[in-house]
Amino acid sequence: MNYINNIRLDDCFTKNNDLALMNGVQALVRLLIEQAKLDEDNGLVTHGYVSGYPGSPLGTLDLELGRSKKHLEKHNIIFQPAVNEELAATAAWGTQMLGLYDRPQIDGVFSMWYGKGPGLDRSMDALRHANMGGVSMKGGMVLAVADDPIGKSSTIAYQSEQSLISAGIPVFYPANVDEVIPMGLQAFALSRHAGICVALKITSDTADSNSVIDLEKLRPNLTKLEDPINVHVNRHDPALDREAALIKRRIPASKHFIKENKINKIIFNPTKKILGIIAVGKAKTETIDALDKIGIKDPEKSGIGLFACKIPWPLIDQEIINFCENFEEILVIEEKAGIVEEQVAHILFNCKSRPQLSGKLDASSKEELIPKISELSSDIIADCLLKKVGHSSINLDIPKAKSELIGSNLPPVASRTPWYCAGCPHNSGTKTPDEEVVGIGIGCHSIGYFLHPEKLTNFSQMGGEGGHWIGRAPFSNHKHTFQNIGDGTYAHSGSLAIRAAVSADVNITFKILYNDAVAMTGGQKAMGGATPWAISKQLAAEGVKKIYVVSDEPEQFKETKLFADKVEIFDRDELINVQKEARTILGVTAIIYVQTCATELRRRRKRGYIQDRDIKMFINPDVCEGCGDCAEKSNCVAVKPLDHFEGIKKQIDQSVCNKDYSCKKGFCPSFIGVQSGSVAKPHKKTFPQIPEIVFGLKKPKKNLNKIQNIIMAGIGGTGVSTVAAIIVMAARIDKLYAQSMNFTGLAQKNGAVTSQIRIGKEKTLYERSARLPNEAADVLLGCDAVVSVSPSITRTLNPKKTIAIINGRVEPVGVAGVHIGTVVDDSLLKKHLENHLEIENINFMDISNLAEALVGDTVSANIMMLGMAAQKGLLPIEIESLTKAIELNGVAIQQNLNAFNWGRLLSEEPEKVFDAAKLKQEKTEYISITDYVEKFSKILGEYQNKEYSQIFLSSVNKIIKRENQTPNANKDLPLARKVALTLFRAMRYKDEYEVARLHTSGEFAQNFLNENKNAKLEYYLAPPLFSKKDPDTGHLLKRRFGPWIFNAFKTLSYFKFLRGTKFDIFGYTLERKKERALVRKTIKTVNKISDILNENNYNKIIEFLDIPLSIKGYGHVKEKNMNIAEKKWDIAFDKIINNKGLKKVS
Repeated sequence: MNYINNIRLDDCFTKNNDLALMNGVQALVRLLIEQAKLDEDNGLVTHGYVSGYPGSPLGTLDLELGRSKKHLEKHNIIFQPAVNEELAATAAWGTQMLGLYDRPQIDGVFSMWYGKGPGLDRSMDALRHANMGGVSMKGGMVLAVADDPIGKSSTIAYQSEQSLISAGIPVFYPANVDEVIPMGLQAFALSRHAGICVALKITSDTADSNSVIDLEKLRPNLTKLEDPINVHVNRHDPALDREAALIKRRIPASKHFIKENKINKIIFNPTKKILGIIAVGKAKTETIDALDKIGIKDPEKSGIGLFACKIPWPLIDQEIINFCENFEEILVIEEKAGIVEEQVAHILFNCKSRPQLSGKLDASSKEELIPKISELSSDIIADCLLKKVGHSSINLDIPKAKSELIGSNLPPVASRTPWYCAGCPHNSGTKTPDEEVVGIGIGCHSIGYFLHPEKLTNFSQMGGEGGHWIGRAPFSNHKHTFQNIGDGTYAHSGSLAIRAAVSADVNITFKILYNDAVAMTGGQKAMGGATPWAISKQLAAEGVKKIYVVSDEPEQFKETKLFADKVEIFDRDELINVQKEARTILGVTAIIYVQTCATELRRRRKRGYIQDRDIKMFINPDVCEGCGDCAEKSNCVAVKPLDHFEGIKKQIDQSVCNKDYSCKKGFCPSFIGVQSGSVAKPHKKTFPQIPEIVFGLKKPKKNLNKIQNIIMAGIGGTGVSTVAAIIVMAARIDKLYAQSMNFTGLAQKNGAVTSQIRIGKEKTLYERSARLPNEAADVLLGCDAVVSVSPSITRTLNPKKTIAIINGRVEPVGVAGVHIGTVVDDSLLKKHLENHLEIENINFMDISNLAEALVGDTVSANIMMLGMAAQKGLLPIEIESLTKAIELNGVAIQQNLNAFNWGRLLSEEPEKVFDAAKLKQEKTEYISITDYVEKFSKILGEYQNKEYSQIFLSSVNKIIKRENQTPNANKDLPLARKVALTLFRAMRYKDEYEVARLHTSGEFAQNFLNENKNAKLEYYLAPPLFSKKDPDTGHLLKRRFGPWIFNAFKTLSYFKFLRGTKFDIFGYTLERKKERALVRKTIKTVNKISDILNENNYNKIIEFLDIPLSIKGYGHVKEKNMNIAEKKWDIAFDKIINNKGLKKVS
């Protein structure tokens, strides 16, 4: 127990022995600390320096460095965030000149630069100077280069080796987290020895992985070598001398160091040599998995050798010659371009006897073998190996693979693509007038590319925003364009593009999206960033003709003197008009759109850094028509579908709402604002006690004879990666080895996130890929059912062994009904799962509902699923270790422990859990046709009177009678139900009287008012008789009405008896006249249906009713839907009528 109690999250930075959990980013932090400790142990007095710019897959490195400040300072390591990558590289090289111009009290500074691939490109000038100039003997300079090989969070798929090699920089390529620190220490040692910069290539698979690391084995054994002559940094060497130093001294010294320290390793060295494989970087682990997959359990016995090439450049000639000797064929396995293959070919070319060489091409067939694009995986490599050994004497035991046609009999499921966060300023700030095509930029606003690519141009590099237009403008038929640019990009390098546009005198409006955070990579402050008023002065100084400031809170800029002269400030509601004016101005104009990142706002409010907004927004579902205009206006993921007896409505998910309020711009009177201070504070909600029976549950036996493979699927931002880290931490507590690979990046913005976890008894686990091979999963924890049936997940499922626990709460994909947003039917998801797994191995239930009822938060559903899996014995980890890992996570500890224990009980006695939650295991209750129709009839009686409801009943009862008489009709009477809904919605048009009634005495209103008796309410309405109109669209403008309107509603609702009479003042509007006409037409249509209904037109009539049901909304929204429906209505109904020879309805 003492051992468990001594485990901390920061063990990875503080301990020198034992096991510790760390991810790839933390490994780089520990590398710096370990280098400092190593120097101290060796009697050197050194300091450290680290600088760079965040970018996936090292997007959170600067956050981790910031969090680790006390550990870094303890070892005299300075973290200096940079304005951009180029300047960071310049500063890092500056540390190597310390002894040339200063009298330091220390021996030297070891420095690390970090950045993603495109940042490397930007920095190449600085890095080429650094490598030509050299580094210091007791300093050293290592470059942590983040490669995103599939461009999952980048504008390009990237490989860094070519750029690094062109500058003569050796490249170290760790296969996984376990290799980062030892190879990083070797890289620093090489840098000092040869006076050269050394790159550490960090791919997504490494940066985004968690691993249990043995802290006693971090330091490699380094061979003591004689120092080479004149390789370190000097003052002002001529260009040719620097070139000679690099080519003739530093690179040869580097090769000597690599050779003598035996960094590259031979893994398999058979006696009978048939096929020799050179696997580069992470391809080593993938190749070992691939060999296992095709049944080669003992590669050496099968004549297969394996050389782990950890340094792709430069290769050591003798190492390659020695390994390749006597093999019949050499196969080079490396991702993307054949960097190593070309060197191997060059090395072997002059050998007297040389093997065949395959790699990107098969030496025999000359066909493509190892792909040149995308990324490698154990499955791709397995397919390639089969081509090479399938016809040889090597014995194979290949398991039968799943058919690729699985699931082809079902409709496809929508992909969960990234989406703006709830309340994201880019939902409003990126809107443009008309059908403008806008220049895309780097940052969260580029998510628009997934939603409406037709409205955005091609990507540019960071800081190139607007540069495309400088080239296009002279030849374009357009006279002007808009260009989005984030405030982080502006500070990084984007201001230069604005200067270039001014210089070129093109007509362009830069929209500087000032969200006060580098939101894409973790919400950091933009280094070198300025205030909106400072930016306005910079723009004015550059010669920008006109500058506007637009904000969701323009009142914050009362002191306009802060801004440049003639800057005008507008509310965001005026953004479209501002843009219309800006595009008429010749030259360069700018709009500074100021609205803080919603996720950062949420964080700052929680921490008390800023005041919360006063108003909490709700939707009255009885008033809501489900038209979706609020979702369209806001594009906000907090606006979600709500199942309602009247159809699908909208609701605001309060758990994710960030109080942006743009949803209330939807033309609908259903929105209610409640002043936060007056929201009824419900009595502290109590939740069911955990039954004592939980603590007496039998703990499952742990039996780990082979690697255990777990895959998780979920939505970005809901804690999937956190649960994966908890599992890996629990394995570490149990003294097991484990690694998890998280597919996150851009997907964290409401996209598909996956975690692949592998647990083993021995450290040999790290000889295997972090990714699961096909059909390898023992367990699927489906935190989101949509992602659980995506190809990246289903490829890992094995019908013979995979057990799945799936959360049946199906969240919309994005914003339902907006752009590509949609809702996926849960029955379709179940069918897809059943295509891949045995039905009895699928546990599919709405765990979010249970979590909300039992612990008060749907996010805890993931932890509840963890408890289920643990109790079922699906995890080779002790219950106590998982509990401790949850505690160490430090977030909502008691809530998550409760969720974990409820999950355990759910796996054993689900009835008890559902009873405690007061929920039913069956999702829906059957409602008879009588009850269904009676509910509508009763509401219509309240809406108008009994006579009015009788008209409804009379028409619907005719349909019920006819449908019961129709041969082969469905016994549930779907036609009668659809007719009842259609007629009800038409007859209950929501005029002023009805909206007033529903806001004061409707079902929702009664409950809502009961809970908020003393609340100050406000409503957002556009009364047709006295509302202003938008001068451009002619649409009525909504405005806020305070609490007094509630009494007006009460009074107004009493006058419903005036509806349709000559005293109905609202009834004279065109909208009401059209609604009454629609009622008459719908009644006639329904009556006609009862006359013509037969077996032949039964399904066609059900389909036809979708047309009148599409008429929903208020004002211009309803009018638009009505016009669209009218055009279809008569044509569609004519086709049905003509089959009976009857006249159409007029």
